[in-house]
Amino acid sequence: MTDDRRVRRVRPYHWGAVYLSDALCETDFDIDFHAGDAPVFATTHHVAVVVASAAVADEGEADVTLDIRVTSQRVTGHPYEVTLDVPSGRLYVGDADDNDEIELAPGRWLLQFAVDDATEARHVELVVSPL
Repeated sequence: MTDDRRVRRVRPYHWGAVYLSDALCETDFDIDFHAGDAPVFATTHHVAVVVASAAVADEGEADVTLDIRVTSQRVTGHPYEVTLDVPSGRLYVGDADDNDEIELAPGRWLLQFAVDDATEARHVELVVSPL
């Protein structure tokens, strides 16, 4: 990978979270949002980032900006990070309403996050880099 790739999405998340996994993940969703108070939760197969829930906000008041950057190495300044296996080479990013698939090389990836609010993020930065 020689250059950065970037994706920006602005939309509501009615479930109050952005979910990430391998696009072909067959394991049931297994994140317990009551297991901690961090905005980023992870298990072996899934990652979730808590964002403003459009289900409890007025229409247009809960749009979330998601900035995704795929790069060749880790960055500094993103306080939350997890690793995730992406054996298919396609990273699912979204929720039950809509999603994007980010093409990557199959393997293990570092996901680094920064959020503007740890309890109701309206702006999420995600940097994806190989391990």
